[in-house]
Amino acid sequence: MFQASVKDGLRNTLGETVMLTIVPLLKQTLQTYADKPREFHQELQFYFGFGALTLERMIVKDLFRRLNLHYSSGNELDFETSIGLARRDLSSIQRRAAREP
Repeated sequence: MFQASVKDGLRNTLGETVMLTIVPLLKQTLQTYADKPREFHQELQFYFGFGALTLERMIVKDLFRRLNLHYSSGNELDFETSIGLARRDLSSIQRRAAREP
């Protein structure tokens, strides 16, 4: 889900061509960045400066939508915290579903 959200966030914000250009330039795979969101944030900052924050919000918003989690548009959390929150919420939902008969 993270990989798809990154690609869609970049595509929807910057366009298909930029997304296809940026992803291969990243130092690590999107799968690796799913486990290391701080490093992904640093990569985006390298390429986009302060514009990385807008991209990260779009990626997080798309990720929450894909996972069917509530996303507050007033969310001012950093990228790493937002990804951790999505993981925690999804894990909590999965645990509750596993307990239900």
